[in-house]
Amino acid sequence: MFSSSPPPVPWPAPVRASDADRERTVALLHDHCMAGRLTLQELEARCDEAWRAQFIDELWGAVRELPVPMPQAGPVRQDGAGAASAALALGVVGTCVLVFSFGLLFVLSLPATVGAWIAGRSARRHASASGPYRGLALAGEILGVVGTILGCLALTGCALIVSSF
Repeated sequence: MFSSSPPPVPWPAPVRASDADRERTVALLHDHCMAGRLTLQELEARCDEAWRAQFIDELWGAVRELPVPMPQAGPVRQDGAGAASAALALGVVGTCVLVFSFGLLFVLSLPATVGAWIAGRSARRHASASGPYRGLALAGEILGVVGTILGCLALTGCALIVSSF
């Protein structure tokens, strides 16, 4: 009599088409008409279909039986390049601030060196085993570890000095 199960949900759920999706589809239809794959009457009918489309599936119906170009690949990104460079820069800056201030600016250097440690470790994990940025990542990570240890020692020294008063 009564079913306790919820009504079936279509899978995958339909995705609404945006105006940009419709414009791309119409431009693609115009290209196919210029290539001789569509007559002017077919172009007009399919463009009307594309402009009335509410969902992406309906846009696919407007380009039925036509070859659709594959989407272009995004820019190629070097693995770990940004993180490796950031790790080295943060490590150098943090350690230099700590050393040249004789440990007094540990409040500024600790966040930089911890950031270098984290960024260097992340870059080494995500870079290929023989990648060109692996050395930068390792140098940044080592500077981050050394700077963090020195910053903690400076913090401990300041705490001991303050507690002795």
